[in-house]
Amino acid sequence: MASRSLLLALLATPAHAQDTPVAVELVLALDASASVDKQEFALQVQGLAAAFRDPDVQRAVEDLEPLGAAVAVVQWGGPGETQVVLPFTELHGGRDSKAFGFRMSLIHRFMWASATSIATGISDSAALIESNAFDGQRKVIDVAGDGEDNGAADLESARQAARAMGIIVNGLPIMADSPDLADYYKRRIIIGPDSFVEPARDFEDFARAIRAKLLKELRPLAS
Repeated sequence: MASRSLLLALLATPAHAQDTPVAVELVLALDASASVDKQEFALQVQGLAAAFRDPDVQRAVEDLEPLGAAVAVVQWGGPGETQVVLPFTELHGGRDSKAFGFRMSLIHRFMWASATSIATGISDSAALIESNAFDGQRKVIDVAGDGEDNGAADLESARQAARAMGIIVNGLPIMADSPDLADYYKRRIIIGPDSFVEPARDFEDFARAIRAKLLKELRPLAS
């Protein structure tokens, strides 16, 4: 798959001579598995776009100055199916945040993934963090999904590898079809210091949940 080739190429790229320091590197990983229908995926996109246009989120980005944040968005599904839909973008204040939200509102779905491989979403997101041109004081993967991992990749190995890289994995379980999904995310998905779960009751609740989550993730290191 082209996306997999891209990730492998990034990993093979020599280390940057001097990465740009930022307060937070954040990958927002959206579920594009077959269990997420067209309307449900649109609610993820719309909720994330609205969150970056939210005044409180914009103030959170401003509070990260002078370093700011670097944020990317991927769609994940089965092995080899991860797509980078918004590459790492440096945010310095409300105007950048609003512009990022606008770009987010324009993205489309790249695939109906063959599996719900959360392990793949974590591994590919970690690869993006390791290979980009930024150096975050805090490195975070934000996994959103509506089901348990059912892919062939080793989930626990993916989590532990991210932790070894100094990456925090947080979770946004969408509990539309699985009321126990938040517990699963707590036990099997999140990892790292101060990692947390921010559940959404259903896809309609995604906008509220992602806003609340971003306000926790886009904070200065000492806070």
